[in-house]
Parts: sequence; structure tokens; C-alpha cells
Amino acid sequence: MEPVEIFENGVVVYQATDEEADKSNIYCEFPWCPPDSHCFVYVRHAPEHAPNVCEFVACDFGTWEKRLIGRGHGGETMANGGKFYYKRFNDKGGQEFVRCDLEANTSVVMDLPGGVPESASFAVSKGERYLAFRKDPSYDPQVFGVGIADLQTGTCEIIHEDPWICNQHLLFEPSEGKQLLVQHNRGCVFAPDGTMERLVGEEGCTLFLLSVPDGEVTRLKVGPPYTASLSGHETWLGDSGEIIATLNYVEDYDYGKGRIVGIRAGGDHREICAPWELNHIGIEPSGRIFCGDAYRPDEIVIGSPRTDKAVVVCPSRASYNRARRRTGGQDLTFDSHPHAYISPDRKWVVFNSDRTGIQQIYAAAISPEMIVGLEEEG
Repeated sequence: MEPVEIFENGVVVYQATDEEADKSNIYCEFPWCPPDSHCFVYVRHAPEHAPNVCEFVACDFGTWEKRLIGRGHGGETMANGGKFYYKRFNDKGGQEFVRCDLEANTSVVMDLPGGVPESASFAVSKGERYLAFRKDPSYDPQVFGVGIADLQTGTCEIIHEDPWICNQHLLFEPSEGKQLLVQHNRGCVFAPDGTMERLVGEEGCTLFLLSVPDGEVTRLKVGPPYTASLSGHETWLGDSGEIIATLNYVEDYDYGKGRIVGIRAGGDHREICAPWELNHIGIEPSGRIFCGDAYRPDEIVIGSPRTDKAVVVCPSRASYNRARRRTGGQDLTFDSHPHAYISPDRKWVVFNSDRTGIQQIYAAAISPEMIVGLEEEG
């Protein structure tokens, strides 16, 4: 496949997909790649296979060969050394949890406990003991819960409730898997029928940690009054115990951006790569290089949290639209944010773009010199 763009910084961009089906590179908190980085996983919409309307496809870097690895209905996540997980309905209407080892080309099916909601997104702890998910006990009064399913015993319980954890972005700390990162959209408002009326209020977005399984809360000094409100994009910075996140200086959470910060329990925040400002952000497993995107200017950026150096990889040429429509007026499932992430070997950046009118997935090849330059002192 020929490149679609070549830049003066040595970056070469390839269009990895060309099918018309609605698709997405999933998200960007971490790479959707195995440790050896030979491929990445994306999701495409397949309503003809309802109720398992999501097709999960592995695509090899460089050759762009593709293979279907499963069909499900969401819940996809990565954990435990680059294993890919998703949920699906079985023939009896029950829910199953599937683990795919992308390096060994194997899959293992586990039963999901009955208390896990069909709509839940997941986080998986180290060793696959616990599955964390959001559950909404009530909208009148407004209450959201963090649920934990014990995959060894099959039990489910709510370990924390709060009126403002509507958009939790649950992430287990990867090295020990004993703490959950939880996003706290203070001031969010939902109608009694569950319709979201306000995503975050003047109180601002912040973060806290939950111990698993006891539910002990540790508040983090980020978001008002310590910083501007968070953008809602954050992740664990490898095994360091630190979290990397972006702030938001405007009210529009689709197009906003702000400074990059690091925060850990019991400490104050630190600025990373100032004065760069980003929206979405993610990190490769070693924690050495982050990747993020921004709107106006349209930039995909990588940087080092250690040296505070960052550079532009390329533009995404994505519209950043939430409500996109195909020719003929058919609604699409995925928004057109780039959601750029960097592969574990730090050789590729994967991102969405609707530059052709239909969202496709692109991969930018990064020169080794670019990574070396970011990690050099001085």
C-alpha cells in the first residue's frame, strides 16, 4: 500500500482501512496492540450480526492484512500484558467475557456474572481477578455506582456510589491492580429518564482512586481548586503510580484542550511538556512516550514525561465532529475524533480520520530518531 502522506520530519502516513463499514480505532488511553506490536485491533459496526454488533479486527502493521478475531457488543479493554478483552452474547442470551492473546492467536471464554449490566464498559485487574464496571442504581435521585465482579467467585457488588461519576473511565493501576482510577464529573445532571442534561458543572472534573475490593477513596489534587477542570482524558503513566491527564480551558469538551499534567496520590500536580496543550492523551505500556491530539491547530503530538520534550507527528485531518452522517443520511456510530495512540514499540501512531468523508484508520510510521530526540537530556 502506498503512503498517503510523507512529511519533512520523516513521518510516513498510511491508510490502514478502506471498507465502508463504520469503524474506529477504539480509544487512546493505551495502545490496542500486543507487546510485540505486530498488529493493532479496531472495531467496526456490524448490525447484521445483532446482538453482537461489534466486529473486532486485527490489522498487521506494514502489510495491512486483516483478520476477524471476534464479534461482541462492547466492553473492549486491554490488560495483563497486552491481552485484548471484550464481551459478547452467547446463544442462550447470556453474557460472556472473551480474552484474546494476539501474539499466540488464542481466545479464552469466561462467563460473566449475572450482575454485570449489558451496557457496561470494563476494566480488568492484573491476574484477571476483578472486573470493574459502571452501574446506574438510580436517576431519581441521581446515583451512579462502581461495580466489581469477582471472576473467581462469580460475585458482584457496588463498592462506591456517587451522584457525579457518570463518565467513570475506569482504569486499574497496571502493576498491582489494587486501585481503580475514577473520573469525577462534578455537577453533572441527568433527567429522571436517564437523559444527560449536563456532563460537568462549575464544580469541574477531577479524579480519585478506589481501593479494590474495599472501596476506600483517595482524592487527587487535580481539577478545581488545584487546577483548571480536567478534559476527561487521563491514564496511568506505566507502572510508575503516576497519572497523566490533560486540562480543559474551555467548556466544549469535544474541541477543548489544555496543559498536560501528572498527578499521584498524596502529591501535587506537575506540568508535563509545558506549554503544549492537548485534548485526548494516552501512553504506551513502558510509560516512556505519551501520544495525544488537539483541535485547532490539528496536531497529533508525542512527548516524553521525563524530559518534557514533545513534537508534532502529523495532522490527523479529522473533522472532530460528534454527529456525522453517511451519504443518504444513515447515522454513524463512532465520532470522528482522532483518538491517536502510539504502539508499544514506539514505531507507529494509530489514529482515526474522516478526511475522505468516511472514517478510516491511519497509521503513521515514526522514525527512531524522533523517539531518541525526545528522550535525550538537554
